[in-house]
This record gives sequence, C-alpha cells and structure tokens, in this order.
Amino acid sequence: MTIRESLAFAREFSTAVDDLAESMTIVLCPPYTALYALSKALSGVSLQLGAQDLCAESKKTHTGEISGALLSDAGCKWVLLGHWEVRDRTGETDAQVNKKVHAAFTSGLQPIILIGEGRSEGGQVEKILTLRLPRLFAGCDPGQVAQIALIYEPEWAVGAEKPAPPDAIVAGCSFIRGWISRAYGTDIAQKVRIVYGGSVTPENTKKLVASRDIDGLGTGRMGRDPIAFAQIVRLIAKAKGLI
Repeated sequence: MTIRESLAFAREFSTAVDDLAESMTIVLCPPYTALYALSKALSGVSLQLGAQDLCAESKKTHTGEISGALLSDAGCKWVLLGHWEVRDRTGETDAQVNKKVHAAFTSGLQPIILIGEGRSEGGQVEKILTLRLPRLFAGCDPGQVAQIALIYEPEWAVGAEKPAPPDAIVAGCSFIRGWISRAYGTDIAQKVRIVYGGSVTPENTKKLVASRDIDGLGTGRMGRDPIAFAQIVRLIAKAKGLI
C-alpha cells in the first residue's frame, strides 16, 4: 500500500474494530514508507505498529536496509522476522533470523517470528520444528522469549485456497508451546503468543482459534481488507471470551 492507502486502511479498520484493540494485541505491518505516517495517525489508538523486516546490523548507516533503531524511531513496537518471502528471495537461514531477533531486542522491538515446514517438508512438523526452534531462539534468555510472538505458518499453506487441516495446525502450535515449556519453563511458554498464519478467512477463523494453544491469527490477503480483517478480529475476541 502507498502512504495514502495505508492511512485510509487504518482509519477504516480502526472504526470497524472499535474498542477491541483495548483488550487484544492487534499489529499492523505496513510498508516501510508508511510506518512514520501511520505512527502519527495511530497516536492515542491502541493499534500497534510492526515492520516487515529489519537489518541485523546495529549501525544506522547500513545502505539499502533499515536498522531496528530506525524502525523504533519511526514508531514500531514489533517486527516480522523469517517471513517466507524474505527467505525465498534472499536465502535467509535460521541463524540469520536469530541474529535479527537479537538486533530487534537491542533496539527495543518485539520479534514476530514466522516458523513452519517448507514446501517439501509437509508431514514432518515435529522433525522440522525440533531442528529450527533451537536455532531461532539461540542466545535468548527467558525474559526475551516471553516477549516473542510466533506465527506458525507452513510454507505449503501460504496462498492456498484452504488452510492446513485443523489437526495439523493444532499439532504445530501445540508442539511449539511444548518445546518452549521444556526449554524455558511453563510460565514462559504461557506468555509467548503463538498464532497461526496461512489462508486465514472470516469463514474459518472460529475453527482455527478453537485450540488453547492458538492465541490468534496472522492474516495476509484478508489483512489487506479492513472490513474482513476487523471481522476476523471480532471473531477471535468472541472465541477467546473477550466479548
């Protein structure tokens, strides 16, 4: 979206979602060019702002990329890390995502880490997550882990007409929480936000958030429609007993 389109989206979405942002964490991740304008527009509103990626280097002068310090200065609280599109385009590894996780914390940002099986790894959820989670969380202390949000998004479910089967989604999210519990303790595991992303629509929201291990949803296509996005937010709130 352009800056104008992003501002129009935020206005319409904010009106449609009404006061639900007071009781839920709702994060908008627009293009870099719209971040500061949205930050000013959302002043006094409970909607939170996230960037779509960051540079792992701490220096502000890293030509062609955006550091965490600059994202924080623009008004961001969150940053997406490990998105499949970035991985596919740049060949980004788990170790590189982990470096970005630490860069985010250094800049006062909370990471939203995307994780899941690749297109050729369907049906191997426990094997793949067992390999990837330690690499993504390397060097993180329990206090940092508690601030992280995780989007379980199998690459083979991205852009599909239908989401992954509910039992596969629950298995992935439950395994992630179980791994965090074993590695960092039950209290930390309960603080981590674990959400599902991949072909999310208003029609399948209720089924997707039925599990106690799925805290919310990450939307792509539907997240670009302010009314559909607001409807998804309201359905999550209802399923979680917030309204």
